[in-house]
Amino acid sequence: MSIRNELLNEICIEQNIKLEYLADDYILCLSKGDQLRYILGPYWDINSAAADRLACDKAGCCTMLKIAGISAIEHEAIYNPLRWPYLIDHKGTMSKAIAFFEANRNKIVAKPNQGSQGKDVYFCGSVLSLEQAIQTIFITEPDVALSPYYEIQTEYRVFYLNGRTHYMYGKTKGNNGKHNLSQGAKAFEVMNSDLKLKLSELAIHAAKAININFATIDIACLEKNELAVLEINSGVQAQLLLKQLPHHRQTIKSIYAEAISDMFREANNPSHTVDCEGF
Repeated sequence: MSIRNELLNEICIEQNIKLEYLADDYILCLSKGDQLRYILGPYWDINSAAADRLACDKAGCCTMLKIAGISAIEHEAIYNPLRWPYLIDHKGTMSKAIAFFEANRNKIVAKPNQGSQGKDVYFCGSVLSLEQAIQTIFITEPDVALSPYYEIQTEYRVFYLNGRTHYMYGKTKGNNGKHNLSQGAKAFEVMNSDLKLKLSELAIHAAKAININFATIDIACLEKNELAVLEINSGVQAQLLLKQLPHHRQTIKSIYAEAISDMFREANNPSHTVDCEGF
């Protein structure tokens, strides 16, 4: 049994919730009295559909963060003309991409706009490599997100739930240059209290900007220690983290327990207060 399922089993027993595993354990059905809630893979029955989709849309999420005045790494959407035939001018797709490339010192990153886990992420240092990356991503994806290239040494992931941050950790990139734990990145503890406060405040503001209740927020450390939101993940999971930092099992369990409790909380019982506690 996975670490996640172990935790969920324990929590549901403690909260008197019936837990059923469906569809090869991808769909989890939680029931309490006449209430039904679901967990689909990493996605919990706690966020609105709009907040979930905004978080999954890198360019759309970036737009909302910028409107809210939040420091965020820019993402520009390039839409697949075969998947969005009535949305865009077919002849302008590559022109828009090249203009973004030239505006960002001829060094950008191309990736699926709705992708995850660092898959199909390409560094583009020429127009040819940019065209190849976009065409490759378009084979399977409806849109591409372009972002400026930064030499990011460290990323931070912050667990956010109900208006406050509960836990955070850092990620040093793996041999392939990516900060994904699934691709060789290493997790480490964040010890500096001033840094923790800055990360917490930025994560809270970012989550509130798209009105999301439960998420992990990825924050990049750029030049001169500037912090910028890289993306918001509406899918929350911690299996790989706990393999590297197993002593935080109880911390993650407490986050999951509060999320499950909130899923069953009455709608007229407000719980979304804002503070920076929980470290």
